[in-house]
Amino acid sequence: MNILKHKLLYLILALAIVELFSCKKYLDIVPPNTGTIEAAFENEASAKNFLFSLYSYMPTENSGSGTISSAATEEAVMVWQNNIISALLRGEQNSSNPLFNYWEGKNCTPAISSFEGIRQCYIFLDNIDKVSDISPSDKTRMKGEATFLVAYYHYLMLRQYGPIPIVTHVVDFNSANEADIYPERKPYDECINYIAGKFDEAAAMLPAKMPVQNELGRVSSVIAKSIKSRMLLTAASPLFNGNTEYYGNLKSKAGTPLMNLSYDKEKWKRAADAIKEAIDAAQQAGIRLYQFSDYKGPTDFFDNTPFNKGMIAHRMAMVDPWNVELIWGYSNPENSYGWQANCSPLNSYSYNGIGPSLKTVETYYTANGLPIDKDPDWDYQNRYNVNASAGTLNLNLNREPRYYASIAYDNGVYYINGKAQTVNFKAGEKEGWRSGATNYSATGFLIQKVVNPQTVSDAQNFTLVKYPWPIIRLAELYLSYAEALNEYYGETMQGDVLQNLNKIRERAGIPTVEAAWALSGHTGSFSQSEMRLIIRQERTIELAFEGHHFWDIRRWKLGDQYFNKTIYGMNIQGADENSFNQIKPILTPVFKTPANYLFPISVNELSKNKNLVQNPGW
Repeated sequence: MNILKHKLLYLILALAIVELFSCKKYLDIVPPNTGTIEAAFENEASAKNFLFSLYSYMPTENSGSGTISSAATEEAVMVWQNNIISALLRGEQNSSNPLFNYWEGKNCTPAISSFEGIRQCYIFLDNIDKVSDISPSDKTRMKGEATFLVAYYHYLMLRQYGPIPIVTHVVDFNSANEADIYPERKPYDECINYIAGKFDEAAAMLPAKMPVQNELGRVSSVIAKSIKSRMLLTAASPLFNGNTEYYGNLKSKAGTPLMNLSYDKEKWKRAADAIKEAIDAAQQAGIRLYQFSDYKGPTDFFDNTPFNKGMIAHRMAMVDPWNVELIWGYSNPENSYGWQANCSPLNSYSYNGIGPSLKTVETYYTANGLPIDKDPDWDYQNRYNVNASAGTLNLNLNREPRYYASIAYDNGVYYINGKAQTVNFKAGEKEGWRSGATNYSATGFLIQKVVNPQTVSDAQNFTLVKYPWPIIRLAELYLSYAEALNEYYGETMQGDVLQNLNKIRERAGIPTVEAAWALSGHTGSFSQSEMRLIIRQERTIELAFEGHHFWDIRRWKLGDQYFNKTIYGMNIQGADENSFNQIKPILTPVFKTPANYLFPISVNELSKNKNLVQNPGW
């Protein structure tokens, strides 16, 4: 299974270039080092090193503790609380020293500024034509990558801060134009249109798929179209589409409204069209949903049933390196404190410390593909009772395949070390709480979806099967397309909506939406609001722990409903079956409306640039 070794992207950063260029913050009035730039574009090798260094401004998506992730929501709880993710969950965000401050490159790991990344991309674009030993086609592709990253870093900032300054070129710090050096925030829709145009520009210069294995991770036209479609889906969503409640008074210093205050249904159509274009491009490039037949690992550790095939297909769609469903993966190798180490059962080099919340556990469907409170064949009222023969709660029984692909529970099975092994979370047991210990699940559950089943974790060693963290995979596009179609067309195109949802459900080994809900007595079509709830739950399940939940709940404008409620788990200090299987509060997150929907701009940045205005609530 160590097939990643020959496939990892050769994003080997040119350390000298990174050292020279990555420390200065955008808008600092320091002229670029002209001599160094000339050396960077002396030949093809040095220019490619510069190009690859542009990727270093991406957040470390596979970090277990340094990137905005599930543990910054009610989706999962990290037992280690002295980190910025847990601080964000506890409501400790602030404007004096903001958490995850990618605007300035502070309180984030690595300490990267998206604005600095944009600046470096423009330096590259301004100088690449000076290199004489690069073919025109390679030069076009390299320009496409840099242009994509200009768009992508703008997009990341837009998602985090809302309206942002638009950077169109390398700033001339000797310019007499103060607005060039100290730009103002542009209206949200203007930002969307500029970034979408850059994604389009990049897509026209990029290949559909990277043809060489050691280049996997470099961007393609499919990636550009896919990320653009995600951005347009966000722009159509309730947080940004006619939200007068939160942003009616968000204006520039000149009094220009920075948010569109009238709901525009056509934004859903624009999103739907962009998503369909991305799906078509992905399929033409050979990208498709991962199926059990794509799995090449051992099968002797599970019963070869359709149910278990759905379980394996769901998990491997995330952790099988460079698989057929992946559109874009974060290629930097995972370190020893990444997701796999933090979610693998306790051993000498794995830490057993990120547990899904009870709410997440209850979000997964029953084996019939229904919410647990809607399935007439599932005993919802007695879900917290212990099943004596199984030695676990009824809650953990007769659930859908994705549940067992993703969640480990007491006396349940965890697939790791190439086998199925039992895990025990009661106090004093191997994976359980101990007085004075720091490595245990705070909820009495453990995430196994993010761990490759062939990763080795034992008393002697921890050998990762490294895989690229899925920044975007095809399943997300199907879910997004279903959402956009439902919001724009309602019941009119419900057949298309169901078709996209059912592709994912069938891969997961559960009945179609129609067949499942027929068991609950539902007949005929669904209303738009009913379908909206089905789509959102399907998305939450399919993309769980991949980093989407933090942003989805915000764009849906549901922060109070999800992020302000006490998180529950099992009584991890219970040493026997009865005492452990009691529901206990773990912690209560803090979400302040409207402040926490957008990140604050630091007071330091506001003091430097008087043309900026702060986000509401800060």
